[in-house]
Amino acid sequence: MWAKRLHNAIPYLIQILGIYILFLGVLSAVVGGTLLRFGEPASIFIGILMILTGNGLKSRTRLSWYFIVFLIAASFFAMYARGFRRIYFDIIGIGFNILVLYLLLKYRKEYIFPSRLNLHMEGKLALAAISIAIIYGVAGTMLLGEDFNPPIRDLDTAIYYAFTVLTTLGIGDILPVTNASRFFTISVAVLGIASFLGAIDTFLGYATQKRIKEVMNVMEKMELIGLGGHTIVCGYTPIISDFLRSLKALNIPIVVIVQDQQVSNILGNEGYIVFQEQADNIEVLLRASLKKAKQVYLCSNDDAYNLLIALTIQKFKKREGLNCKVVAVVNSSKNAEKFEDFCDEIIDVSKVLNDYMSKGTVKS
Repeated sequence: MWAKRLHNAIPYLIQILGIYILFLGVLSAVVGGTLLRFGEPASIFIGILMILTGNGLKSRTRLSWYFIVFLIAASFFAMYARGFRRIYFDIIGIGFNILVLYLLLKYRKEYIFPSRLNLHMEGKLALAAISIAIIYGVAGTMLLGEDFNPPIRDLDTAIYYAFTVLTTLGIGDILPVTNASRFFTISVAVLGIASFLGAIDTFLGYATQKRIKEVMNVMEKMELIGLGGHTIVCGYTPIISDFLRSLKALNIPIVVIVQDQQVSNILGNEGYIVFQEQADNIEVLLRASLKKAKQVYLCSNDDAYNLLIALTIQKFKKREGLNCKVVAVVNSSKNAEKFEDFCDEIIDVSKVLNDYMSKGTVKS
């Protein structure tokens, strides 16, 4: 029982832990008289991130869980980098970290909801390229440490040199003096230019595309003026394609909300009104004229995402007194009962398939 209560308090425990780690970093910097060592600024940065990420844990999102676990591991490394100079404070911090990590691992299955952060594939590849460039630069600098003037023998200096080369600052206080270190420096500079410029181009292109999408949404909103008695479909899987066509054949207006750009383009070409957005956002649902909709179908292949949409709609329905019918297409039978309090009807795909196959077996 006590573990469950502590788990419910994890967001607040994380924020307290963040404040404590931030305090340790500042204390070490003040007493040690420097921020140039790796451990002090790392602790300060980790503490700030923990304070900010605590809110994400309140929503039980998967990304926040992974990020907090990473920050806890990073805080151990920061303590090691500081050399445990404040041993009594560090013992408390280690104990606190272990407790929170235990609770996060014990209740990891409860962090099921998708995050608002929906980074496109090009963005992920760009971040991966930058990460690889940084790791390559730091590791190579440490490996060739004696080939520089002055020699590089600690992680702090290796990080400093790698970033000055990756960003092409070229301050010149550390020089490569052997052919191996010179060719390595050239490779890091080329990799830095390629990865950083590629990332800038990727994210600027994405921002432009997002702006175009916003303009398209305005046009879609104009198209929805006067629309009523329509059907909203949140998410898409191929199994509902015939269902959509049958609704269209009955001249029932259909608004589809999907995240995938390719699916959005295909459905748009077939004549549906499409919003390329996250359907768990009430503002998006209102743009799709939720207030005037006759029914809403939750058809994503992710039950957690469907449940999040159902919760969003149910809360708004109670507040506004709406009567639209909400139907959830559930992919796994074990999740069906979770939708009972938030949906008017549940279609259990696996159960329907099982019943059909069972009937076929009995007849044969």
